[in-house]
Amino acid sequence: MDCSRSQAALSERMDGEHLSPRVTAALDQHLAGCSTCRAFEQRSYRLREQARFSVAPAVPDLVGPIMAAVERESQVRASPLTRTRLMRSMGERQLLRRPLLRTLAPAVAALLVGAIAGSLLVGGPFPEPGGRSAIAAAAVTRGVASAASKLSAYQASFQITEYHFSTDVAVRELSMNVWFEAPERFRLDIADHTSYPGAGFTPTDLSLVVNGPTWYSSGPAPCQFSRCPQKQTVITHRVPFSPTTPAPTDLVLPVTTLADANQLTVLGVGTVLGRNAVEVQLPFERARALFPFLDLGGSWRPFFPNDRVVLWLDASSWFPLRWSVYPASGLERDQWALRFGLPEEPSKRAIFEVSALSVDERVPTPGTFTIPQVKTATDAGATVIDLADASKQTGFAPVVPGTVEGLDLYRVVLPPAEEQPTADETLITYSKGLSWLKVGETRSWSQDAFFGPVGFHAKQVALPNGGIAYYEPASADHGRRLSIHSAGVDLYVETNLSRQDLLGVAGSLPVRGIEIPESWRVRVAPGGVTERVSLAEAAAQLPFALSEPHRLPAGYGFASAELVRVRDRLGVNVYFQQSDADLGSGPIRFHAEAGQELPPASSASQSAVEVLGTQGRWTPDRGQLEWVEDGVYYSLDGPGLGLEGLLGVAASVGPLDSVVSGGAPSPSSTAGAGS
Repeated sequence: MDCSRSQAALSERMDGEHLSPRVTAALDQHLAGCSTCRAFEQRSYRLREQARFSVAPAVPDLVGPIMAAVERESQVRASPLTRTRLMRSMGERQLLRRPLLRTLAPAVAALLVGAIAGSLLVGGPFPEPGGRSAIAAAAVTRGVASAASKLSAYQASFQITEYHFSTDVAVRELSMNVWFEAPERFRLDIADHTSYPGAGFTPTDLSLVVNGPTWYSSGPAPCQFSRCPQKQTVITHRVPFSPTTPAPTDLVLPVTTLADANQLTVLGVGTVLGRNAVEVQLPFERARALFPFLDLGGSWRPFFPNDRVVLWLDASSWFPLRWSVYPASGLERDQWALRFGLPEEPSKRAIFEVSALSVDERVPTPGTFTIPQVKTATDAGATVIDLADASKQTGFAPVVPGTVEGLDLYRVVLPPAEEQPTADETLITYSKGLSWLKVGETRSWSQDAFFGPVGFHAKQVALPNGGIAYYEPASADHGRRLSIHSAGVDLYVETNLSRQDLLGVAGSLPVRGIEIPESWRVRVAPGGVTERVSLAEAAAQLPFALSEPHRLPAGYGFASAELVRVRDRLGVNVYFQQSDADLGSGPIRFHAEAGQELPPASSASQSAVEVLGTQGRWTPDRGQLEWVEDGVYYSLDGPGLGLEGLLGVAASVGPLDSVVSGGAPSPSSTAGAGS
């Protein structure tokens, strides 16, 4: 894939177009070795997502949560007149007279609140990684994950208050209704109740319905005009739990948002709407799954990646009850705000609020998930078959895992033709509540790449059955996943279950994974040649002593390494990925090669910074830090970590303490990685 095709594919992906796994794999491989296209991708996303460049995390500010606690007993910020209008429009008058959630048994509530509060009292609300509050964060993550498979039905109503939408509209008020029924039925409706100053505004009224294999959305298309055209979309025969037409179920349970305990902070416990609740905080970029409506259509205010999201969870059901966005502090955030003409936004005052008005686990009424009739629909091409009939369609009986962690068989499908480089691919899906699992298989894989949505730099892991697999953490588009290569069989397993459960399921498959072939390890691109190697192999071939970062952000660990040959130069890339979820930040790439000076700048937006006592370079739109030390040129790419975070990683770079033949990092590199 050349740069022109790569950039065209990137544009298609950002516009929501479906790319086949073959094109996706080729695109990801090209991006890994082409700095020009990576820069193009980041510039494009920055424009599309309204300047999504990253800065170092702000120092936590407790004043916002403290002030919010004063108002915990209030229902919503809206005026009585607006509240009445919202309730009338949603038909929720009777629901408001019912308890918001099931009342906790006093003893259970006391145990939970006491346990978490005790952790906070010992470690403080912002402890060092590994402190007692980290245990509380892990308890939150486990609680949410455990609740996912137990939930069969759900419905809720929310109020949304948005501040600083435009110079003419300081505050917008919207309502949101959400329904869910297992295994794969979901509905989201948003009604805009804002009184606009004139006819030049398009209300942001949105609807999304997922009913098994059919997906529907409706709403105003994003546009620069005062009146935006309405857009309706219907997708039929979709792949189960498709990443291209997802059901944003984090509004029901934040399984994706809270997938990694290392990436959230437990602030405390209290009550919301009279219910025992746990308060957590995380950056907006990691909490984006709680705001799916921003991508469904209409117009919304911009958000900075490191704006703070404070989320209150019911301590029994783990349903999200209230979440608010607070502005990050710092010069770069202020400069970003000026670009959008935003007024001064103090970090202690919320700029976006979502508050539950009613939540319960009643089964939605018949007809809730009916797909509206539209003139045209797109056929995604998946064919549902019986598992017993799969061999008639493909010529082989698909392998099935020995354990599926209590999930039930959901659907077996033949993926659409454009997703099948071969004609013998099957996909078996399992589900229970909000939990899901996919097992894809082919017997005639011919590409020099991992089968399934697994990238070239995935981490090699050992399975319980003694086999080998290649693992990637959850992302905005996919669950935790791994690819297994064996003689005559290639598999991928993807799920929103825990990493441990994923490895257990993969280890129960009657296939023993082996290391990828040598031909898969080498990739040739116009810019040079890369070869996947172990750290031991890299250290033996480099003309300088191999170094590595000895301190990484919490949750990160070694993933893979590759030698990079560009004409007569030889360097190394070392990749570090998060153990559970890479939302927001993504992997870190550490590059080293012999050099006496910095190469030409790759972006017009760059500045000189001091790195380890020498002058280096910071390129914010690429999230890249560069410097030269003792005749070696180094660079760190970590979008989402910001300058301060990358400087901390750079300060820990030192000699490789120990090299394991399989390519594992030294113990210091995995500290706090949780992998």
